[in-house]
Amino acid sequence: MNALKLCKIVRLDAPGEVRAAALNAEGQACRLFLERWSGVGAPARAGSVHTARLRAFADSIGGAFLELDNGEETFLRLKTRGQLTEGAHLTVQIASEARDGKLARAILSDTDSEPMDAWSTWCAQCTRGGTLPIEHDADRVEAAFDEALAASVTLPGGGQLHIDRTRALTAIDIDTSGRVQKASAGARALSLNLVAVREAARQVRLRGLGGNLVLDCIDPVNKAAGEKIQAAAIQAFQDLGYSGVKVLRPSPLGLLEISVPWREAPLADRLGANPGETELLDLFRTAQREAMANPTALYRLALSKSARHAYLDRRSEADTALNDAFGGRVSVSDTEAEASKVEKR
Repeated sequence: MNALKLCKIVRLDAPGEVRAAALNAEGQACRLFLERWSGVGAPARAGSVHTARLRAFADSIGGAFLELDNGEETFLRLKTRGQLTEGAHLTVQIASEARDGKLARAILSDTDSEPMDAWSTWCAQCTRGGTLPIEHDADRVEAAFDEALAASVTLPGGGQLHIDRTRALTAIDIDTSGRVQKASAGARALSLNLVAVREAARQVRLRGLGGNLVLDCIDPVNKAAGEKIQAAAIQAFQDLGYSGVKVLRPSPLGLLEISVPWREAPLADRLGANPGETELLDLFRTAQREAMANPTALYRLALSKSARHAYLDRRSEADTALNDAFGGRVSVSDTEAEASKVEKR
């Protein structure tokens, strides 16, 4: 992303988890960061550099399967084998993260720099090597994550975008409800469509989406208006640091088709990969808010069946995180609860 489009990073350090959001000059979140348990066992991140072993060629699909230094399998696209042999050790960079049962994709890298941790890599990507002020602001971070998971978002000036991701594509619908404009039908439609494509691009970046997108534009859309909408969409993705995005002019039915290269795994997928863990860490953040509001109180965490399983899977890391954050003020109940909750002791 263009560093000039960002003004600061807001961060939330919670037990077992770090969340952050990069904000633009309007205070809108444009990119999100999420890391759990200090990255232990996490899939490789987009942009990260790894050493890898070439396990097997896959000539029929034009590439090879690699095993990264963290044990993760990934795919490397190759035009030819060249001098490579099975078992060879390579330096690669992750071009797109694993998602939906698909392997991560890697590209060959000639970098000699030391691999950076996930946080440093993300910050460098946000600023292209520059720096941004970092503020600890739990409310702003929570709001950014809530927005990225919402099915609908409000457009500047009124109206909404409804975002529906399917296996084949992401469909985005424009809703005019709540928007008031005094102009001709064509001028109103163009104004709203231009706002919508800019907001759609930000939402795609924020949510970590890629692949085929279809935006259902508001009618009427004539040829001149269609060209303006297409140009606005191209510019919006460029402003957000994308390359390789393809945007077609709206079809006769008013459908704007966009192809976005995959990079990050979608946020919803990352949070949904282990629902019990997500529930557990949500509870930890709730406990953190309550403990900060009442510094002398003691709390007990009642865990549902799924949250308890997640806790037991990560008991060592979870207990360490709770002790570091609360110094014994927060404990975990020994009995299973119907629903997870924070209780005062």
